[in-house]
Amino acid sequence: MIEPVFPLAAPFRIDQVTVAPQAVTGLFLAQGSLAIAIHWAGVQRRWWLWRGAVALLLLLTLVFFTLASWGTSDTTRFSHYLEWNPDRSPPELLWRLLRPLLLWLPYRMAAVHGLVVSGFAAAAILLAHAWRARPWAGWWALVLICSPMLRGFMQNAHSRQALAVLLLLPCLLQWARLVRLDRRSVGAGMVLSALTHNTFVLNLPISLLPWLQRLPKLSRGLRHRLRDFRWQDLRRCWPLPLTLLVLLALFGMVLPSALDRLQDYSQDDYFNHYPVSWRVERLQWALAVGLLLGCLQRRLDPRRLLLCPLTQLLAVFGLIYIGIQQSIVHLWLPQVTCRVADGVAFFLLIMYLAWLDRYRAHWCLLPVMYITFQYWLEGRLLISGSLDCGVNDEFLCLPDRWPWQVNY
Repeated sequence: MIEPVFPLAAPFRIDQVTVAPQAVTGLFLAQGSLAIAIHWAGVQRRWWLWRGAVALLLLLTLVFFTLASWGTSDTTRFSHYLEWNPDRSPPELLWRLLRPLLLWLPYRMAAVHGLVVSGFAAAAILLAHAWRARPWAGWWALVLICSPMLRGFMQNAHSRQALAVLLLLPCLLQWARLVRLDRRSVGAGMVLSALTHNTFVLNLPISLLPWLQRLPKLSRGLRHRLRDFRWQDLRRCWPLPLTLLVLLALFGMVLPSALDRLQDYSQDDYFNHYPVSWRVERLQWALAVGLLLGCLQRRLDPRRLLLCPLTQLLAVFGLIYIGIQQSIVHLWLPQVTCRVADGVAFFLLIMYLAWLDRYRAHWCLLPVMYITFQYWLEGRLLISGSLDCGVNDEFLCLPDRWPWQVNY
């Protein structure tokens, strides 16, 4: 039996990996070159070239993150458990249903991670298209998937939780009135998110924060509707109670396992320090500088700025993220808060891009781009040649063989 000799703690794999700094650097620089091509094609309105460059960028993102995540712990153990111990494979219903397909994917869970990261890049590109900021589509995608604030999602292969948060993005966009979406697609995203990861019970309230902002207006509208209510109106009101029932059912289904998971987290001594790293602090300052430049360009006075609903949402997500950082510094249940940090950071970055687009200050993203790409070039790619691939589980440790040659 293979199962008894499989390690129960990291590093989970001691072979089938290699150091390839030239390959990972070349793939990353190719993505940057495609972002330049997307920007030029968008400015020149060469839409056939724009679409081709976008497709290549997404393909390279898929390949890069599939290969780079091959040496991480979650990828290794779940790829093994899918075949040899299904009871210890991802427990959520979606992954149980997809298990036969996952066994056929090249590099298995590594390919899943590549697909999830490509989904994040595609979300940024679709937003740029919807907001008519097409030249910035490639840069927005790279700023998201390379952000040190999303290190857990992107570089530690927390693929299931990352996908669960990504599926709640339509809910955030709908309630914040950033994009007009079909309610069925929003509901489908919420249902799939509940089936993807147990942190749905924490991520959903965070994605519904724009709804709380609109609550006073909604309550006034509800009072007017109740005042003029007629029984014939019940035919048009049925989607709302049905949606509430579905949400309650999802919470009831996920809550027991989520509470068990939270209890396990709280009793575990492990928590990551990614949100309080100096690189994240530098990025936060870059975000603040970008906002200041945007205010100076648009000559926004404090009163107009504070009355802007988008600015208010951006401030709320920023304060929540700072609160998570303080919980890690002062040890206020950091085992739990560190696991929601990436989701909050993702929504924060989306709100930041929306704010820059609202005030047509796209160029103010340059400080964030500089810090993000400097972090990748100096903190990830230049040191990739010295990684202990084969000794410890590491991001950027590539497979040393083709998918059909892997021994799981």
